[in-house]
Amino acid sequence: MTQPYTGPPSRISLHVIFHIDPSNISAFLKALKPAYDAVTAEPECVFFEVYQSPDTPGRIKFVENWNASVEWLMNVQIPKEYYKEYQTTTKPMWLKPVEFEVFQRMPENEWVTVKDAMLK
Repeated sequence: MTQPYTGPPSRISLHVIFHIDPSNISAFLKALKPAYDAVTAEPECVFFEVYQSPDTPGRIKFVENWNASVEWLMNVQIPKEYYKEYQTTTKPMWLKPVEFEVFQRMPENEWVTVKDAMLK
């Protein structure tokens, strides 16, 4: 069993960019669904949204916000089994290597706004 994050308060945003053939988008999203459901069930995952570039339809971006440290994310979360099947299924669809960026959230809540309209 994996350990929940118990370290000091830390909020990070993981941005993951995939470049896939637009003809594979449906298959890509179908393969994503079980991993997406598992990730969003993790208590440390507080936000997960999938985006598609309007100019480059095969460019898909995940934005995941975590109440955890980068160290916890890399050592506890990322090695989880449910990522392996997803990667095995989707890797042949990738046109380029996957890009990752991690951002640290600004302190306090001064720079965060979420409106009800976001979910409509």
